[in-house]
Amino acid sequence: MLITDIVFRLPVKPLLRFRCLSKTCCVLIDDPDFINHHLRLSIHTRSNLNLVLKNLHLYSVDLDSLDTAVALDYPVSLSGRTEAFCSSNGLIALRSSDRDIGLYNPSTRKRLKLPVEPVDPTGDSSRSPGYVFYGFGYDSVSDDYKVVRMVKFNKFEDNDRHGDGDGDGGDNNVGYLLDYEVKVYSLRKNSWKRVYMLSLYLSFMFRFFYHLLHRRGYGVLVSGVLHWIFPKRPELNAPNFIVGFDLGAEAFLDVPQPD
Repeated sequence: MLITDIVFRLPVKPLLRFRCLSKTCCVLIDDPDFINHHLRLSIHTRSNLNLVLKNLHLYSVDLDSLDTAVALDYPVSLSGRTEAFCSSNGLIALRSSDRDIGLYNPSTRKRLKLPVEPVDPTGDSSRSPGYVFYGFGYDSVSDDYKVVRMVKFNKFEDNDRHGDGDGDGGDNNVGYLLDYEVKVYSLRKNSWKRVYMLSLYLSFMFRFFYHLLHRRGYGVLVSGVLHWIFPKRPELNAPNFIVGFDLGAEAFLDVPQPD
């Protein structure tokens, strides 16, 4: 149908206005199949619309015109440390602290602050959260958007006498499964879920040298999998390698390196 094909190609802003024309238009535009088709077309449409995060403000800038920058509202509290840690299909994941994380759609101006999920040190009061890394992306298997949070616990009595000098306590931590926590937030369910099967390579990610090289440690999304690259550590007999987290299976996987 010609009219439907035209509507498919409209930008989001006028499309949302057309929802008010009639009940038929509203039902059409709100239909999940319509939304998914419109998204697929939008992804393949060239656009020079960019987002700029400066100081305490978030701006939308059209680089084709460069006339004005439009100020946008935050889904999280204003803070000088606010970071955009990933984006997927037009949604942006922002954080100003580990208790203040949100998702934002600049096209619709809709925003959502994620429910606060406490870090659970598995009942051990001697442990406290250390480095925290994040990832965000779209899960095509369940048609859902997910945030991944990875936390390392520091044990108060840990020291480097058995470690490698990285300041993370080396191998004298109590147990592998107790050292790290990985949780996944589902936008569809609006809840967090813990992942228990962890990659052995996480121990390299939470060492001090990795934190220096990749301070934010945000995963790179490709084909529904978040990726983290780990540099070679000759002193640990560790080669370069890539660890992935499959958002659909909610599981870690080893990613083969290019030949």
